[in-house]
Amino acid sequence: MVFSVADILEAVFLAIIVAFTIIGNGLVSVILIKNRRVLLNNRPTYNFILNMVLSDLVVGVLTMPFELVTFLLNGWIFGRVACKIVEFIEIAVLGTAVFTHALIAFDRYRCLARPYLPKMKTRVVRNMIILSWIIPAFFSSPYLYMFDISSINSKMICTPNAIQIKWLDKLYEAVEFAVVLLIPFSVLCWCYFHVARITWQGNRSVSDTCDVTRLSVIFKNRRRVTRTAGLVAITFTVCWLPKFVVGFIRAVSGTNRIHRGHILSEIAIFGTFLNEAINPIIYCSFDRNIKEKIRLRGMCSFSEDIGGSVNEAYQAEQHHTATDDLGIQMSFRNTHNNRNS
Repeated sequence: MVFSVADILEAVFLAIIVAFTIIGNGLVSVILIKNRRVLLNNRPTYNFILNMVLSDLVVGVLTMPFELVTFLLNGWIFGRVACKIVEFIEIAVLGTAVFTHALIAFDRYRCLARPYLPKMKTRVVRNMIILSWIIPAFFSSPYLYMFDISSINSKMICTPNAIQIKWLDKLYEAVEFAVVLLIPFSVLCWCYFHVARITWQGNRSVSDTCDVTRLSVIFKNRRRVTRTAGLVAITFTVCWLPKFVVGFIRAVSGTNRIHRGHILSEIAIFGTFLNEAINPIIYCSFDRNIKEKIRLRGMCSFSEDIGGSVNEAYQAEQHHTATDDLGIQMSFRNTHNNRNS
């Protein structure tokens, strides 16, 4: 088998994406888990971020290597059973990532548009995360039956075959597209539209009820986290656009309209993989809490004592911020209750 220069460059680029996905998401997940008392306790956003990086890590470890080898060898070589399992995991876990994007957007909306509401309880957050895995897996389960190895253009390709009853095939593709992609994306767009509107309008509507300086600090912190989440959402939208196009075409025309060897399907898979690799770069570059923890871990490699001292100071700062946030939240809640009464 002879590879052209273009094939080699594409393979190298795909290998870089796989490496960034595994290393980057692995790093962010380790940072979040090791600092769970500071970053995860009673902080829904970072719990959702952890869920996202774990789902990206699952895709990077369990499915991307198969796709890389398939690309290098120009065909599927792993057998029928692996075809069904690997592709089901890929579709289901990518659906989990979409749901998690929507959950992060909803949390940002609650934080900025409804600041008088209490933070979501740990049990509620945990149930949301569990559902983000169960729902996509349930609606993607028919792919365990549909995926098989087919010979297309003299290549053995692992691709979904249409359900024999045509109207049932279109119905399934439409339902799967709506539940796993369209509805979570609509929630994301709706939440970030209102978040953007509130962010641009500022905090003039509540400045007369709270200490202006204290309030501005809280809003600045919340907007900083929201900007990072918004950047992740924009990247997600751009990278996943071909995936949405493929899903829509299959819902209208049937599963066989676009097979896995189709150029649009390959672009869609490449876009989703690229998004998995970009997410940890965004969090490590723009999220101050995660970036600070990475910096502290680097310092600890030179001086454990210094790193520990800085970490304790950082935790104290986080506790102070949380206390201020609670005070602002109570002020918002009292104001809201007074207005309702």
